[in-house]
Amino acid sequence: MKKRMWSMLISMVLAISVTGCGTSNNSNPSSTPVTEQASHNDNQATDNPPTQDTAGEEKVIRVVTGWNEASFPNWPEAIQKFEVDHPGIKVDIEYTPSGEDATTKIKAQLVAGNAPDIFQTWKVYFNDFAEAGYLTDLTDAYETYGFVEGTLMNGSRNWCTKLYDAANPAAKTYGVSDFICPSVFYYNTKIFNDLGLKEPTNLEELVQVSKKLKEAGIKPLVVPGATDNFLDILAKIQVQFTGVQYLLDVNNGKAKLTDESMMQAMNVLETLIKEEVIDASCISYTEDDCVAALANGSAAMFSMHSQFDNQLRAAQESNPDFQYSIIKGINFTENPVTKYSCTFGGCWVIPEKSQVKEEAKELLFYLFGEEVSEKSASEGGRITGMVEANQYLGSEALQVVVKNQLPELSTDSYYLIDMLPGSTATALRSGMQEILQGTGTAQTALENAQTVMDQVLQDK
Repeated sequence: MKKRMWSMLISMVLAISVTGCGTSNNSNPSSTPVTEQASHNDNQATDNPPTQDTAGEEKVIRVVTGWNEASFPNWPEAIQKFEVDHPGIKVDIEYTPSGEDATTKIKAQLVAGNAPDIFQTWKVYFNDFAEAGYLTDLTDAYETYGFVEGTLMNGSRNWCTKLYDAANPAAKTYGVSDFICPSVFYYNTKIFNDLGLKEPTNLEELVQVSKKLKEAGIKPLVVPGATDNFLDILAKIQVQFTGVQYLLDVNNGKAKLTDESMMQAMNVLETLIKEEVIDASCISYTEDDCVAALANGSAAMFSMHSQFDNQLRAAQESNPDFQYSIIKGINFTENPVTKYSCTFGGCWVIPEKSQVKEEAKELLFYLFGEEVSEKSASEGGRITGMVEANQYLGSEALQVVVKNQLPELSTDSYYLIDMLPGSTATALRSGMQEILQGTGTAQTALENAQTVMDQVLQDK
């Protein structure tokens, strides 16, 4: 059955690759596993022919991103400099918003052996590509290009190992993570100052602060309850109770989502909802709704990852009365495994079949190295994998993250949304929505998610 399903998948993705790719805004798409090696056929149809490495000819490094060009404001200049410094090499970069269609196309190209020389993929897909043997081992390149402890952010390297090696410091690495997004609590500093409130540091203080905010007619905490990113608030709590090894064990069936540590985390979320720290109206909120509520003063706090700082800075520019920052940290348990949750972003990889592999390595580690990362921070507002580059971040709120969250990050911080199969994460989010609506409990949410996880394991 598994081989027949694989054959059907290959036929489907190759057909789609001929017609081109579309875009998707799904932030946590379900993964279609690529767990078996397929035979490589260089004659299969493709939009992009393989790069030629013929003596005397210009070498072309094809790069495909999962974001639009506005996400990389400093890259055009950086790539131009790379080409000047490397005569005979041209970089052909394609800015393509990622989604199921784009990933389907990449899968087909990997099978055919003519994928781009560098491409960006998300953790859920990276896991499958690495396991299937499609990606170049970059372990030695980390040493060659100075991506070492002290220079590189803790946790960045293992983000691009095979899934079950995430906690193994000696594991082989098959990609480079791009931009780091710790999970944070934004807060409206004017509201806090006007009401004489201090940043909460633990669950009890968060509940008490929320009561005072409600008395003032202000929603304490908003979350994007209508989107996949509702899981962000649970990710903040979960890392403090479980760490990463538990999530790896869930993925291989050694642990269950109904185990005590995860139940404790979900009980905290249920407490936040019952105590009305999280307002019930959030069931219909998107990320944009949350940003608007924080900026217009109808809400005092917003749970999301740090990349939304750019939207909040834009809101501040249009409304000078709006002032915000990031809470240094909230402990949901007395002795957390780790204090902060974080996604380390996309994985940038080089296919094993690339004909310009060495040149691609040099470009990849240049784009995410110290020189380019400084401007990714200063011009793009991105928290980078380079420790020193992050001092160039212009946002005061993100400097709170640099001083407090970043030094504490580790593999135990890995983001819940990235570490579960897409269907399981969706089921978990649905259970959280039921709790928010008053129709479910922490127990039923985890039981239902585990039922989906059991099916995922059965289908492997």
